[in-house]
Amino acid sequence: MQTTILQMFKRKERDEETQNVLKIRKTTPTDDTVEAQREEEETQPEEVAAGPSEATTGDASPTAYPSIWKEEQYEQFKQKNEWMYAHNGRLGCTPCHDVKDLGVMASRGVNIAIQWADGKIIPAGQSRDVQLSSLRKKIREHKNSVAHNEAVKILQTANKDILLNMNASSQESVFESTAKVFMTAYYVAKNNKPFTDFESLIDLQHANSADLGRVLHSKTVCVDIIEHVSSQIKKELLKKIIETKSKITVLADESTSVGHKSTLIVFLKASVDGDMEPIAFPLDLLSECAHNLDIALRRIGKVFSVRWVASSWRAVSAVWQSYPALAQHFREASEDDTRDSRERAKFKGLLSKLCSINFLKSLALMADVLTELKNLSEILQNRKTTLPKAHDIMTTYVKRIESFNRYPGQHAVDASQAEEVMEFKGEELRVGRSPIIDSAQFIRAVADNMKERLFTTTANRAQASVAANRKEAYNSLINQMAVLNPDNWDHDNPRFGDNEVRALCDVLHVNQQEAHLGFTEYKASGGRNIPNKMKKLLMAVDTLSPSNADCERGFSTMNNIITEYRSKLTTKNAANLLFISSVGPPCRQWDPLPYVKTWLGKGRRAAHSTSCMARRYTEEESYFSPLWKMWKSV
Repeated sequence: MQTTILQMFKRKERDEETQNVLKIRKTTPTDDTVEAQREEEETQPEEVAAGPSEATTGDASPTAYPSIWKEEQYEQFKQKNEWMYAHNGRLGCTPCHDVKDLGVMASRGVNIAIQWADGKIIPAGQSRDVQLSSLRKKIREHKNSVAHNEAVKILQTANKDILLNMNASSQESVFESTAKVFMTAYYVAKNNKPFTDFESLIDLQHANSADLGRVLHSKTVCVDIIEHVSSQIKKELLKKIIETKSKITVLADESTSVGHKSTLIVFLKASVDGDMEPIAFPLDLLSECAHNLDIALRRIGKVFSVRWVASSWRAVSAVWQSYPALAQHFREASEDDTRDSRERAKFKGLLSKLCSINFLKSLALMADVLTELKNLSEILQNRKTTLPKAHDIMTTYVKRIESFNRYPGQHAVDASQAEEVMEFKGEELRVGRSPIIDSAQFIRAVADNMKERLFTTTANRAQASVAANRKEAYNSLINQMAVLNPDNWDHDNPRFGDNEVRALCDVLHVNQQEAHLGFTEYKASGGRNIPNKMKKLLMAVDTLSPSNADCERGFSTMNNIITEYRSKLTTKNAANLLFISSVGPPCRQWDPLPYVKTWLGKGRRAAHSTSCMARRYTEEESYFSPLWKMWKSV
């Protein structure tokens, strides 16, 4: 039985080989036999010892190139077909993968081979000889295909800037009109306008006799253009950072602005060209479910994580400033006969609590503490604030809050004076049953909480042992950074700060020898001149972000982008709009031409393209059309 099965498989292999030979003979004219043989020789490498002719077994270790090839065979094929790449035992075409869309040629029935573009080409057949023949044929046919050659031409055009160097006036008008469309889409993103405004702006420019071509006028194209511009700018930024090997700080914070989904906003802070001051810019929005996002946030370390308290301070300040008006409103509402008894009782209770001396003293304590926290938050929001400076400011404000136990704040003093006369801003006070906040315990809890949450390099929910080690690491880091300040130098010790600088270089992965020499020159100049060898270390220190203020600014921008009328924006589109709105230059300083070039280099249509349908205009309401005609005749 086994012998019969083996014979059947061998017979099937011979039949497939015969069919392949017949196909080759049918597709090759007899007059071109010599030329076909030459093509066969170009695509077929020299014979290499390949072992038995049976198909390779599953015991062979996986390789990037097909398993039926030896490494020498793959290298020979790769040398003669530079466009080819291999991955997980499959072949693909780099130009087809990069282009994917042939633009005008696609409308003529010429399309990219999906399997070649996605790298999914595998040999056909059972025996090794048949598989080798199959691969050679597929490579030769793809190499000579119209789609592959068009993809190669598109890439060559993009790389050699042929599009920009054409002198034909028609090409100049194509670039000019397409650039105007790009500028319109950029205006929409930069000024947080809805995508639907894009079509209205196109119509307005047409009414002003501006030439914007005949296509690329829909809101869908506006989304594509914004995505293209955003991706190109991000690519250039990240390329610069990688080339200069700049240090980066990753800032992340959670938001639920995008369609009421948990979203992680990610900022990068880095010196883009290696010389300029570090700049923080939004990189992306990451959407995850609440559970996975919570797990991810627990793993993210931090230096400082200060939440803005301005909104809470404004609420407390409003109650303090509007105290008489609130009391009058509650009094009138509690005596209003048009309200039911339950509602009147509620306002009466609010009035009783508001005019309680215990409530006033608690309100004063909250106002004093929140004022200090508000001032601290505003200082940390400054983009020029560095980590050492932020640490000094934090230490100062913790001491200021702790001093309230001995020296009451201004609001607490006003409350004490009101308690003596049992009157505050014209309102009579009474001793109520409202509980009073223990000021000493509250101030101590606030100070301890600030020290625990802020003076560390780990997340808030870390284990106790990990948190203790991280606090020690934070204190060590601050002490190492302190030696960079000339005010802290011990001039009697010529080797002062050497050990700290070496340790800081290890933490920040900066060249230790170079930084040490630069620090020695820095001390020799008395801190007046910063040597070039020292700049990398100082730049790395400045790159560390003292707060998540940039993320909060991103949330503020997102609130302008994602309104109640645009709540269905996808996370990807919201990220593109946020990036351009935050980082993009003003419209008058932005040059759309480089982005038009890369757009057309990818095979996308120009504004004057005639290979597709123009935008269909919606019918306007005709009810007032008689009036329009009358105005035209005036």
